[in-house]
Amino acid sequence: MLRFYDIKQALSNLFFRGENYVVIEILNHYVQVTLLSVSHNKKKIRIVKNYYKPVRELSVPVVLDKLKSILRKIRKLEKYKVVLSLDSDLATTIYAHIPLVRPHPKEIINEADLDNIISQAIWRFFDRNRFRVSKKLEIDEIDVLLSDVRIRGIKLDGHKVVNPVGFKAKSVEVSFSQTLAGRELMKGIRELISKDKIELITETGTAMSHVLSKALRTKDKFFVANLFPNHTAIFVASNNRVNHHNGFNWGEKDLHESLADHFAVDPVTARMIIQKHSEQKTSKSFQRRFENILHRELQIFANGIGALLGEDNPMVYLNPYFNAPPIIYSSRFQSRLEKPFKVSPLSTNIITEKMGYDVQYNKTLKVRNLFSVLSSFFEINFLPQNSKMSHLANRRVRWLIN
Repeated sequence: MLRFYDIKQALSNLFFRGENYVVIEILNHYVQVTLLSVSHNKKKIRIVKNYYKPVRELSVPVVLDKLKSILRKIRKLEKYKVVLSLDSDLATTIYAHIPLVRPHPKEIINEADLDNIISQAIWRFFDRNRFRVSKKLEIDEIDVLLSDVRIRGIKLDGHKVVNPVGFKAKSVEVSFSQTLAGRELMKGIRELISKDKIELITETGTAMSHVLSKALRTKDKFFVANLFPNHTAIFVASNNRVNHHNGFNWGEKDLHESLADHFAVDPVTARMIIQKHSEQKTSKSFQRRFENILHRELQIFANGIGALLGEDNPMVYLNPYFNAPPIIYSSRFQSRLEKPFKVSPLSTNIITEKMGYDVQYNKTLKVRNLFSVLSSFFEINFLPQNSKMSHLANRRVRWLIN
């Protein structure tokens, strides 16, 4: 017999009408595609379907093949707006401000001037960063493409304006975000998805950090750490600047292998032990012994983060893509760190409650890391609304891609 809640949900879904989105995540160890139906007026997000393919090797041919096999399963892909969220080894998104000085400050800014200002800002930033990005992505500099750019705001002589046309100014500061990715990946994406359907291309961790800063309404510095099977990626947000900070080789596999060596078991069994401990299904004496062992291994992870924080003592939000031991968030563990910093888990409630959205989905759907999916989607909410400047900016994107 159907429960009342199930009947209520079925009726709700039947009459739910919203915009269709597909969030494509190409990450360290998987490709995940999540279909959403969104009512912005009612502030409701319904997760319709979810597809997942594990990835053993994060190479462009492998991930494109996985993505292609998933997209074949989606009927009428053209009716969806696409959000493409990429691993830090595949893309870099940077939020920045570029100051420019006008040679003729007493002249009124017209359309041609605005076009020239945006062109200068985009090119200067792209030229300044593409070498560094090529090293990060491990590709040739010539293969770094500007795949997405958004004008986030403009200041004239230090004052914010919605549209600079018609004003005089000596200095112009352009705030924007740029996503740079590799030629091979973007060529493959364009062969699978119509470019006019792609609403946003972003680096996953940077999108998380930006959405989190908006949800928390803070300009204070904080870090986000994405914990993968064999790697940890660190992102930093401070005063509206957001970017990939650094990373180090430590992840789920290191934790499981360390515990497997200690207990003389295989890594799969070690994972089960962590699960049992997290669910408090072990004896108190074993819990104390196990926590001491965990402390030693997690200390390696904490030291890796501490070494990248510099002299700051900010909040570090952890986003594990596996079942991390809850002890990592305990005051007891944090009190034993060589470099003190505060640790907090990332929760979907942080963004859903702050944004006021209700998220609905069938619990049988196995959505990996819901925070990652939602933050990539919510990044659309913060896209600039000035269509004229966005149009000018995207014309430059086409020049730098071709």
